[in-house]
Amino acid sequence: MGRAEILKAALELPAAEREQLADDLWASLPGETEAEVEQAWAVEIERRIDEADKAVVKSVPWSEVRGEALDAVRRVRGG
Repeated sequence: MGRAEILKAALELPAAEREQLADDLWASLPGETEAEVEQAWAVEIERRIDEADKAVVKSVPWSEVRGEALDAVRRVRGG
């Protein structure tokens, strides 16, 4: 069975089973463990909080970010 056939079969699974399959596949790859990834995210979150507290970065209201994202989607879709 080729990759395309495996993908087609996987996409026919219920969402919960696709999620579990994705987790299983991800866990099979070499690289960082889940604990290492969690630790890296914790460090990144602390860095971002520190930057926000020191006003190193400028926050942008959600309404503005959402509007820009929707505009970008419209441009990509040609509308």
